[in-house]
Amino acid sequence: MRRKLRFDLACCRSIPAIVLIALGTQVEAQPIQWEVVGSEPARQDNQPVLWSDLPPPPPLPPINQNVIVWTEIDEPKELELRSNQIAWEELPEQYSNLPDEEIAEQPSPGQIQPVLITPPPLQALDRSVAFQSGFVGPDISVNIPNGLRWSERWFGSASLRGQSRRQIDSSFYKWNGGDAVAIVHANIIQAGSWSFGVNTSIRSVNPTQSGAGSSTQIGEGVSSGFRVARAIGDTGGIAFGGEQVVQWDDKTDTGRNLYLMATKGWWLGNQGNDYPLFIANGGFGTGRYANDNILTPWINPIRFACINNFENRTRTYSVDNDLCWSPIGSLSLVLNDYLSSFVEYRSGTGTVAGSVSMSDGIPLRFTWGVDFAFRNEVLPADELRWVFRASVGF
Repeated sequence: MRRKLRFDLACCRSIPAIVLIALGTQVEAQPIQWEVVGSEPARQDNQPVLWSDLPPPPPLPPINQNVIVWTEIDEPKELELRSNQIAWEELPEQYSNLPDEEIAEQPSPGQIQPVLITPPPLQALDRSVAFQSGFVGPDISVNIPNGLRWSERWFGSASLRGQSRRQIDSSFYKWNGGDAVAIVHANIIQAGSWSFGVNTSIRSVNPTQSGAGSSTQIGEGVSSGFRVARAIGDTGGIAFGGEQVVQWDDKTDTGRNLYLMATKGWWLGNQGNDYPLFIANGGFGTGRYANDNILTPWINPIRFACINNFENRTRTYSVDNDLCWSPIGSLSLVLNDYLSSFVEYRSGTGTVAGSVSMSDGIPLRFTWGVDFAFRNEVLPADELRWVFRASVGF
């Protein structure tokens, strides 16, 4: 059975409305051609214009697409109330066999409603929010991972995460013998809503060889881990993994950092289809996520399920001697494609930060923040220290 569509155009008030009828059958076009058969040097008002019909053109070859036929109707008052937009309206089935003139006389569909485009499903590229469309936004955390499925568009991401080592009476803005860790992620398996990846990190990339990072040379403290994640709906996911699970030497003091995370996002704008995007990210972790202060008497009061004497290492490398779990999490507000702010918590340390995505092409992200809490206490202004994370996707 052929289907007919009506095409409505809201016009100016001074001209009649035109409705296009798209037919599902072939119509032989008969174009009108004009030929002047008489003229005068100066035309007078009472002088008629003479026209003649040319012979009809040869028939058009068969076509396999709909032909648009024009029918003039007079509905100016009704169309004056409609917005100045164009839209197709599919007529009910009972109208499919009506003549074109009767289709054109059917009542107008009324006010044209805008179509809301659903945002693409949420994914992740390391600590950054990503989308199934391939676009990568800003970070939603600086230290802890998230539960979102890895990006389908980008294979991997490399990042450098660092922090200053502010001492008493030292400047907030200086590096103060800080340290940084480099890590490379590669997603090697994509399977529907699942993703599986591996990573390798270098514990110390401190170029000054002074301060906290001086106990290891550049390139020492190499370790590897994994990440398996599954999308849940379009705005959530769960992930399990660890970033220093296999340690290739005895110089890693960042912890094995096993984790189990769940993440959920909510679109807050335009009927739940636009920015801002609120993302809650929470779960449990080991290593530095549970025991961030190794050489102090402070013990994380909310750690649990400890396996004591799991290892027997000394100094800061003893981070995994007691294999404990602790709650970790972050709350982030993604303002648009490029900007976000968030707060995160791990092992008694609270961080507030802002992040920017700097490219529509190759994902470049930069995050800068401040540790405002330590050992579950808010720090005074002269003890605040800053952290950063710089990342590139590939």
